[in-house]
Amino acid sequence: GDAYRLAILPSASGGLVVQIAQTGRVLAMQGGVDDRLGDFNRATQAFRQPGSTIKPFVYATGLDSGMTPSTQIDNTRFCYYQGRSKGEKCIRGGRAGEFPMRYGLEQSQNIMTVQIGMQAGMANVVETIEALDISEDPDPYAATALGSEESTVMRMVAAYGALANHGRINEPTLIDY
Repeated sequence: GDAYRLAILPSASGGLVVQIAQTGRVLAMQGGVDDRLGDFNRATQAFRQPGSTIKPFVYATGLDSGMTPSTQIDNTRFCYYQGRSKGEKCIRGGRAGEFPMRYGLEQSQNIMTVQIGMQAGMANVVETIEALDISEDPDPYAATALGSEESTVMRMVAAYGALANHGRINEPTLIDY
C-alpha cells in the first residue's frame, strides 16, 4: 500500500484535542510529531500561556457580575498599580472611546478585557479560571485577564467545552470502559 513519511522533521511541535462538549469524550488528541522522538505529550503536559484564548472567560465573569453584551466599556487607556512592580503600568491600543462589551470580545480588545476583569473583580475572574480548571493558583492581576497564567491544550479545550455546554464542565475522557 501507499506509505508516507516526513522527509524533514518540523522544528516546532504542537498539541491538538478534539472533544465532544456535552460529554467530555475526547475524539482525537495529537501531542507531537512522532512518539518515537520522545514521550512528551504537548496536548496534556505542555504548560503555556493561553494569551487571548482566556478572554471569553473574563467576559463570562463580567456577564456573571451583571454586565450585558451591550454594557459600555471604556477602550481608551488603562493605567494601574498592581503586584510587586514599581510605578504605573498603562495599556494602550484599540479604538478610543466606549464600546459595547460584545465589540471587545469580537475584536479581542485588551483594554476592554482588563476593564471588564477589574470591574467584575479580578478575584472573581480567578474563581472562574479555577472553577474551570484552566490554571492552578492564578494571580488576581490584570495580566491574568490577558492570558499570562499557564494552561494546557487539554484544559483549555475542556473549559471551552463548558462554554458550549451551558457552563457545565465535563472531565475529558479517553477511554469509554
